[in-house]
Amino acid sequence: MNCKIEKKNGVVVISVQVKRATVEISGEFKQAVLHEIEENNTRIVIDMSQTEFVDSSFLGALVAGLKSATIKNGDLKIIGLQPPVRAMFELTRLYRIFDIFDNLEDAVNNFG
Repeated sequence: MNCKIEKKNGVVVISVQVKRATVEISGEFKQAVLHEIEENNTRIVIDMSQTEFVDSSFLGALVAGLKSATIKNGDLKIIGLQPPVRAMFELTRLYRIFDIFDNLEDAVNNFG
């Protein structure tokens, strides 16, 4: 598994532990996120601080997770975007649909 899953204050934190988040891991990542949501863990933070590159399949997995979480009245937030990944979020305009934070504390507190 290329991600680490833990719970903090009722929020599931999924840390992506690869430098390149590409099609090779996007399916497994998506299944991990969807599994948490199916278990009614709908407050999710994705920590991407170790990731330096994302491709469209991984971005699609993030969007699928956000959609599934919001259907169950939850949310999916992102922390730790490195400059090249942040640029990809801006290029694709995904920064408009995701709540993006610099650190875990701010993201968790934003759940209320």
